Amino acid sequence: MASAYYLLDTFSEEKFKGNPTPICFLDGVLDKQTMCALAKEFSAPVTAFVAPAKDDHTFPIRYFTVTGEIPACGHATIGAAFVLFNILGKKHIVFETKEKIRLKARKEGDITYIGYPKFERTDFDIPMELLEALGIENSKTHFFCRELESLFIELNDEREVSQVQPDFNRLTQSTGKVKEVVIMSRSDGQHYDFVLRSFCPWIGIDEDPVTGSVHSVLGHFWKDITQKDDLIAWQASPRGGKVFIRALQNGVEIGGSSSVIIEGELKWAQDVVG
Repeated sequence: MASAYYLLDTFSEEKFKGNPTPICFLDGVLDKQTMCALAKEFSAPVTAFVAPAKDDHTFPIRYFTVTGEIPACGHATIGAAFVLFNILGKKHIVFETKEKIRLKARKEGDITYIGYPKFERTDFDIPMELLEALGIENSKTHFFCRELESLFIELNDEREVSQVQPDFNRLTQSTGKVKEVVIMSRSDGQHYDFVLRSFCPWIGIDEDPVTGSVHSVLGHFWKDITQKDDLIAWQASPRGGKVFIRALQNGVEIGGSSSVIIEGELKWAQDVVG
């Protein structure tokens, strides 16, 4: 028995940029232990597993890092939708996460979009140890998203964002309430509306190459600042990546380009997939 496997670069128009994203399309039920083992084997930021469709267009999806399962991943969802639209010929796609959140996908030219709920911002008292681990002394503003367990810190400019060099061991020890820290600023140029970087050592990703799901929070934050519904973000990681964001009344669409690097099959014994 075999399952289709694709390695994509998401959130980039160039190969070997953006976020490397393994997507596995399963023929049946695969146990969690095997999915964890495969994610470790691929050693990518996130590996997605897409189960057979529950109906004509609803696909269960799960996400794993090298340390275990996580509830959401924007770049892996976009990668899975790209394959379903462009290689497997699907016309209508809705993903269903383990938490039963439904995410609708659509195409607009070469960009694949995923619709997310609008997640709210809440206050958060940043531990001094966390700021020291980031090497940040001052920030313009900060807030927290409970659904994503993510802390957002706005800095003054792109230079400050690019110069941050976290102490990841110290960062993980600074708090147990956060699974991701996003630093960001308004863009200095005209090509992008804002820039960001994402650090997730709590889930085995020191710096995420490109981050998707956090824009379910950032879409409306930057809309309020820029007075624009359609935004473009640049993730200033070493690989770099471009994210398209559309702020809707009750949600956010997150979009990006993708390209397939590897296409193949994963071989299974009969007792692994049933």
